[in-house]
Amino acid sequence: MANQIDKFILKLPPNRQLLCHLLMDKDWFKKSDFQVQKEVLSLPNEFEGFVYDLAQRQDRIGNVNIQKLVKINRGDYLITPQFLVYSPKTKKTFTREYVSWSLGKNPGVKGILLVKTENRISHFITVETEKFPIGKSTFDAIGGLSMYNPNQIIGLLSKQIENTINKKMGLTSLKIDEIYDLGRLETDNGLTPNHPGIFAAVIDGNQAQKIAIPDQTTSKSGLFTINIIPIEQLEMYISKIDDAFFLSTICRLLAKGVITL
Repeated sequence: MANQIDKFILKLPPNRQLLCHLLMDKDWFKKSDFQVQKEVLSLPNEFEGFVYDLAQRQDRIGNVNIQKLVKINRGDYLITPQFLVYSPKTKKTFTREYVSWSLGKNPGVKGILLVKTENRISHFITVETEKFPIGKSTFDAIGGLSMYNPNQIIGLLSKQIENTINKKMGLTSLKIDEIYDLGRLETDNGLTPNHPGIFAAVIDGNQAQKIAIPDQTTSKSGLFTINIIPIEQLEMYISKIDDAFFLSTICRLLAKGVITL
């Protein structure tokens, strides 16, 4: 079995071979069936982030020992690995699984847009759109999938965030004055290792008029409904918006003193 995987690794490109060596340091991966090992190591390049994260997974997590990887279920951009694990406490063997983006646990950045008027945050912008997983329209943060280096949202990614916001708003020239790096968010650590970055971007009142006239508060951009809301209504929106990205972003902005209630 070891000879099979060794021969297979030699056929892989150099960057994938490096990940192979990391995985082969894990007892649970070495004990996995060859066909499962081969399937993991043969994943398309867009799943490289997932493979890298998988290679960081230790042999023991909490009170269970990982015995081997049983199988992976792959979609177009999501993947679910299933492991056989053993609990020394209960003396039982069972399976554990989680859901990952193809890009891995750091799949991109999402955040909100703030409007500054006369040197104060005067408005915040919300986006409502249809979301396929929940089957209805809901509030959504601005952003999306992209490979990025955590802790480097400012600087290298500022242009990318500006481009993302322009695309989301259906614009071409929205100018961002300032970006707040608000760290990262564990979206649902009982289901996924997903740990994207969150941010807040600030534009001035003139730029906001490209999106919608504040007196009208609402404009349409493709499938999105964009609302410019006076900051005085923030407390009400905190109570009505369930989106984790919006709530986490607002919480950290409050903690930093960027906005107040």
